[in-house]
Amino acid sequence: MGPLEGLKVLDLTRMVPGPFCTMLLADFGADVIMIEQPGGPALGKRRKNFHIDRNKKSIILNLKDRRAKDIFYRLVSNADIVVEGFRPGTAEKLEIDYQRLNKITPGLIYCSISGYGQDGPYRARVGHDVNYIALSGLLYLTGKKNQTPIIPGTQVADIAGGSLMAAISILAALHHREKTGQGQYIDISMADGALSLNAIAFFEYFSSGQVPQREGHRYLGATPCYNVYETKDGEYVSIGAVEAKFWATFCRKIGREELIEKQFDQHPDTFHAIKQIFAGKTRAEWNALLGPEEVCYSPILSMEDLAKNEHVLHRKMVVETNDETNKPLKLIGVGPKLSLTPGVIKSPPPYPGQHTYEILEELGVTYKDITKLEKGGALKGPEK
Repeated sequence: MGPLEGLKVLDLTRMVPGPFCTMLLADFGADVIMIEQPGGPALGKRRKNFHIDRNKKSIILNLKDRRAKDIFYRLVSNADIVVEGFRPGTAEKLEIDYQRLNKITPGLIYCSISGYGQDGPYRARVGHDVNYIALSGLLYLTGKKNQTPIIPGTQVADIAGGSLMAAISILAALHHREKTGQGQYIDISMADGALSLNAIAFFEYFSSGQVPQREGHRYLGATPCYNVYETKDGEYVSIGAVEAKFWATFCRKIGREELIEKQFDQHPDTFHAIKQIFAGKTRAEWNALLGPEEVCYSPILSMEDLAKNEHVLHRKMVVETNDETNKPLKLIGVGPKLSLTPGVIKSPPPYPGQHTYEILEELGVTYKDITKLEKGGALKGPEK
């Protein structure tokens, strides 16, 4: 049994931020039902391969239809948590907002995930991850000096600023409800979340008055001890030796003890010397030489590389299950490792509407009524 066993979650979200959040809850035992719209999500029928929908059930309801809305209200009556990712104001128009649903289920925890939050001058603006990290200052600092900022390799604001902040807030609200019986409303802004991730640059600016720049300090590639380097075979490796002892060990391992005193030296000659050293061996050779040493070294892996990496595999961060047709399906493993109640991948991502009939039957809706509702456009069966 997972630690969240018995919790019922209704997921009204699309794209990445909401589904990633509810995946975390589902991995630890929560019963998550995705409320999907007719016509399917943006990925269409291929959504069954959208890995962050694992461990969930799917029902298709047309929430613009009063009959479907009544079914949704019946689901809410047994729910602990509702997560939605509409633009501010949309939930009110659909009559599925917190104030309305809290009357059905006092103690409900209702989490809204949006780009800029439920209030403020930007609340109605549309956006995506690149816009939120731009507003937070993260994008400004990402990349090489005097060059165009570089979009990060994952959706930082969506996942870290949205999904993770939402999951943490929901768990905090659950703890509060355990003590008081009170539910509450949670307003997650991905732009706010992204800004909170920019803590080091924020502190640097407000403590010194100096505006941080790309490659402007040790954690942004300004120094040789915290940087990336190209190897002889065109691959890349990373060094993060900000502590003096790790940098000294590194310099000794490469046979260049004179560089020990140049740990934070930003002179081009120092960078050039170290680049030339790394260019003299392949990534595999550097793995063998530096991997076991205390120098804060890691190779820079592609997706193909990490799928075979011994650490990743040992930590079960790439796992294999079967989809609904019994074909092999690789998924990202459960990140947090709990000793007594570990997260479990119980089921593959469902195809849209896979559980529509099952969920309705559990609510006591008859086959005759299900057929009538489906013909009338209030709901939809499985989209295989």
